[in-house]
Order: sequence, then structure tokens, then C-alpha cells
Amino acid sequence: MNQRFSQALLVAAAISICLMMSLFVSAQDVKYYWDPGTNFSMYKTYKWQRANDARYPDAMTDGILTKAIDGELSKKGLVRTDADTADLYVIYQLAVVDRAEWSSFSTDITWQGGVNSFGGFNGATTNHSTMIKLGWMILDIYDVKQKKEIWEAQASKTLGKGKDPKKMAKNAQKAMAKVFKQYPPSRK
Repeated sequence: MNQRFSQALLVAAAISICLMMSLFVSAQDVKYYWDPGTNFSMYKTYKWQRANDARYPDAMTDGILTKAIDGELSKKGLVRTDADTADLYVIYQLAVVDRAEWSSFSTDITWQGGVNSFGGFNGATTNHSTMIKLGWMILDIYDVKQKKEIWEAQASKTLGKGKDPKKMAKNAQKAMAKVFKQYPPSRK
């Protein structure tokens, strides 16, 4: 019976580790869309624009996000300008929603089973719910002369509760590095 119990604990531990790893892997989901006929090498400058009817975060958060995006665009060889002669317009939009997350925990685990029955665990279960914030960002890049969208990234992520500007900036930089990993898109 001790061998069955230790095997069951190993299986439970392996399942727990797999679940935790899947949470880390899916921490941020990014999807890309682009105009396949676009020559991205011809663009040199960009200008920030705002979407009509979009709600933007507070000034501090907005500054952190735009600085992180500016940093990634700079790495791609683009120069920010305030002139109307920019090659590209860059626009971002955010949506943040509250979502309930449910969890259950079993205590007082005892092995139940016998020769003529199915084995399993039995014990008390505690259920708990927490509200988490889920955020979506859409980042659009438009060709100014052609007046059309040439690239878009959509990212979603569970957001933290903190308001520490240094931590927010670090997280924004990591997120934008992932968002701009596929910019410019590779030609196939």
C-alpha cells in the first residue's frame, strides 16, 4: 500500500509541475497580421497617433508603454519624429477586463481502494476564487502615403496588481520585445 501511495504522489506531483509549466509558457500570447506585399526596409521614420474613441491608460502607464515600443522600433532601425512627413503611423489600444479565477485544494488526502474497487484519493476540498485582470493590446502600424495598415500585433496577458514604475517598465520592455520579435516579418 505504501508503494501505491508513493506512486500516486509522484503522478500528482508530475501533473502539478506540467500545469505550472503551461502557465509560464502561456504567460503572453501574441498574434501577428501583415500585408505580405510590403517592403518594410523602405520605412525609416514613424509618428505616434491616437485611435479615435479609444481609452488610454493614465499618463505614467502610457509613457511606460510608448517608451518600451519606442525602444523596440529603434532597435529595428526606425526613428521617431513628430513631423507629418513620417513614413509610418504607430497606434496602440488597450483593453483590461476583470476575470474570475477558480481554484480547488484538497486536504487530508487518504488513499481509498482495495482489491475489488477503483483506487483514488479522498479528502476535504476547499474552493477559492480570485479576481484577476486580463489585458489585451493591439498595436497597429500604418503606411502614411498609402493610407493602409501594413502590420498589426495583438497581445494578451494576465496583468499584475503592482504599480511600481520600475517593475512596470521592466515588464513592458519584456512584453514589447516579444511583440516585436516578428517585426519586420520574414520574407518566405
